Amino acid sequence: MAKRTTIIDIGSNSMTLVIYEKSSRFAFHLIEKVRSSVRIGENAYSDNGELTPEAMDRAFYTLQDFMQISKSYKARKVFCVATSALRDAPNRSLFVQRVRRNLKLNIKVIDGTKEAYYGALAALNLLPPFKEAVTVDIGGGSTELAKIKDGKIVDTISLNVGTVRLKELFFDRKKGFKDASKYVEEVLSEVPSHFRSDVVIGIGGTIRALSKAIMREQKYPIDTLHAFEYKYDRYEKFIKKVAKSPVLKLKDFPISSSRYDTIREGSTIFYVLNKRLKTRKVVTSKAGVREGVYLHDILRNTNYRFPHNFNVSIKSLLDRFALLPRQCEHTRRIADEIYGALCDEFDREKRYRFELLQAAKLVLIFNRLNIYSNSDYSFFFLLENLNFSLSHKSKLLIAILLRFSQKGKVDSTIYKNYKKLLPDSETMAWLTFIITLSEAIIRDKNLDPVEVVYDGTLLTITSERELFLAKEIVKKIKKPKTFAVILKSKTQG
Repeated sequence: MAKRTTIIDIGSNSMTLVIYEKSSRFAFHLIEKVRSSVRIGENAYSDNGELTPEAMDRAFYTLQDFMQISKSYKARKVFCVATSALRDAPNRSLFVQRVRRNLKLNIKVIDGTKEAYYGALAALNLLPPFKEAVTVDIGGGSTELAKIKDGKIVDTISLNVGTVRLKELFFDRKKGFKDASKYVEEVLSEVPSHFRSDVVIGIGGTIRALSKAIMREQKYPIDTLHAFEYKYDRYEKFIKKVAKSPVLKLKDFPISSSRYDTIREGSTIFYVLNKRLKTRKVVTSKAGVREGVYLHDILRNTNYRFPHNFNVSIKSLLDRFALLPRQCEHTRRIADEIYGALCDEFDREKRYRFELLQAAKLVLIFNRLNIYSNSDYSFFFLLENLNFSLSHKSKLLIAILLRFSQKGKVDSTIYKNYKKLLPDSETMAWLTFIITLSEAIIRDKNLDPVEVVYDGTLLTITSERELFLAKEIVKKIKKPKTFAVILKSKTQG
């Protein structure tokens, strides 16, 4: 297998290189990302689509540097895809041939429906599970939509309206929101009614910038864009205000200045599009075309889906950091046994079993990262790396349980900071107790099974061995209610 793969994405506005490293058959992680605002499509939309010599030079020399980066990492595969600016350019062959001749790089100019498919493939595999949604990828020269239903991409469409195109046709010519939105409405009339959806999955720089601004307005407790969601009707007016804002007033919004160039144009498209789609909820995706291209390669023999119950982030962490993988799995089994005995006390519907067991599987990794007692660093590292296929509530709960897995109690100040995304304090006390007890039992790294019995006043855990280290820890664990804990070996009877 190709251990390292480079993906280069040539957009109208920017060019991006990413390098992924595989750690096992399906698990991977990002090891490099470089972005350059090349603007290969600059002035093209007001000049019959022709790429200018200056823009082609900028793109060529950027690609030259990208290939050097890829070579330094010894990437075995390189995929380079180009979207709207190149596919619309009558003179694109000049650039494509120059790159092939001088850099030995084949640029694949993909059509709009393929671009929509790649974005949808990334959302389908790398966001938390969903029944039905429409992906919306607002690019520089075009906007792509894909309808997803019951785990399948059922339709795609590409529209000739993007941020750079709108900027050059309207905003640069002193024509504002009114004229631009009317134009967008005409283009969007091509969207069939079956694309309407309660849930829109937003891809691309504009939607991410808007989501980031909304997170700041909400004082959202974690700084994670991927899988962030919000109710659209609560922020529709905000998005319209951004779209209608004079450029000098953009500083009044919590939006990065690097986005000022095209944020009004992108917000105009997003506002008009959501009206047509009748959107109720927006889910933000940081996975798009690049991730879709990569997944299309590694999942080609599995119908372009990960295996059932497979989580790429958790498997990647285990591959990279688990020195004792069998013990990681055994900790999960122990936690499941204890949870099964205690869950009627706090979680009859088994809402938090998944998060508890994933945390248990990772507890030895957390201990390794935390070997010098920097639990804050380890917490944020895991929160950042639990990035795919998990909701914000799930990833935060896993990370918090690990953060306090050796203390047996969640710090009240930290709980308060994250309260809006966490279970109630009583449930947290039970979950923290279970993971701390599981970590104590595996402390000697033995793989013997345990038997767990709970009668409401006594929790008895029986093992083949003495559990001496665990007994020492159990004396200090704070229990969520009054009951006794007995650890015993089978030889004790």
